[in-house]
Amino acid sequence: MGEDSCVGQTLRRWRPKVLFWLVMYLGQQRPFYAASGYTYTTKHLDRPAIAKALIDELFLGIDPLLAEASPNSVESAMPPDKGMTHVSANDIDMVLEMAAQPVLLWLELGAFEGGSAILTARRAEARAAASEALDARTTVVAVDTFLGDRKVIWERPPEERRQLLRPDGTIALYDRFRTNVLRAGSAAALVLPLPATSVTALRLMPGLADRGLLPRPQVIYLDSAHEAGEVFLELQLAWEAVAPGGVIFGDDWSIEAVRRDVLSFAAARGAGADDSLGRQAASARSPRTLGRVRRGLFVSYLSFQWFMRKSPELAGASGGSISLTESIATLGSQGDVGEDCWSGGFGAADCCDEDRYGRGGNPKCWDLIFTFDSCCQEAAATW
Repeated sequence: MGEDSCVGQTLRRWRPKVLFWLVMYLGQQRPFYAASGYTYTTKHLDRPAIAKALIDELFLGIDPLLAEASPNSVESAMPPDKGMTHVSANDIDMVLEMAAQPVLLWLELGAFEGGSAILTARRAEARAAASEALDARTTVVAVDTFLGDRKVIWERPPEERRQLLRPDGTIALYDRFRTNVLRAGSAAALVLPLPATSVTALRLMPGLADRGLLPRPQVIYLDSAHEAGEVFLELQLAWEAVAPGGVIFGDDWSIEAVRRDVLSFAAARGAGADDSLGRQAASARSPRTLGRVRRGLFVSYLSFQWFMRKSPELAGASGGSISLTESIATLGSQGDVGEDCWSGGFGAADCCDEDRYGRGGNPKCWDLIFTFDSCCQEAAATW
């Protein structure tokens, strides 16, 4: 009886200390909110004001970039696929200058592994540092389902696919995206992932803007849909969502389905697009040569990006929806406008001069989009 009393006294004496250190240990290793298998790092990101507002509103105050991957995730040895986007620093610099100012919110649709979001954040960070305007830093919201698609996941060789799959068969693109962004240094503070479809994001952002939580995006970058009809739907929603004077641009002009949808949309909405973008871009502080495809629609040389700027006079929504069928009919009634190849220092006198440069003219003038055949038809007819 005396021995039991001694043991009992010892237990009572040590129980509070044991419980205290157990709680402290568990609190450091696994916060109580992390029931999903994620923990929280001790890192800190100096977020712009808009990023902070979105984290509070959408993620209940938990920064998704700082939540460590679950034990089920894989550490991939594959390098980021740099061939999935063609956007260049020159394109980004030009858009940052040409869009409605200040560029506080950049919405990217189709983030994949983070390559274009990281490049955008670095260019925006450099621009903010040059102006010393910390209150005007750009938040890059990177939207993706992080599920990949047929080409990205399921048609890869088995050894590559294994690097993209977790042990339970779910996809590790989100983990790879966060790892890549966090390795980008201080630029990581400007990038906020949003796991969602493009349509969801394009409806969510205007709703948050209408509630006064953030402005409408000054830039929307489209690099998610590549199927006929999908690009048109995204463009229609993006045109409603972007701020007046804002820029919508996208990748893969060389893909037929993308090009057709963008041309169809421009045919229907060209009256609301700013047709001076190409001329201004050529003489900007960050100059970019843009070919004018039709009114308000421009394509860059060597990077296959296409650009439209919403007229500053268009406030809020602009003209309601229009069907793809109606847009294609409008495109057909306008005829084949074709690319205006001559802007930003490019001209027929130099580019098409076969006497000087030989067959095909000046090779510096051409890429997969702008070719001697399409831009020098009269010269080509004499072959």
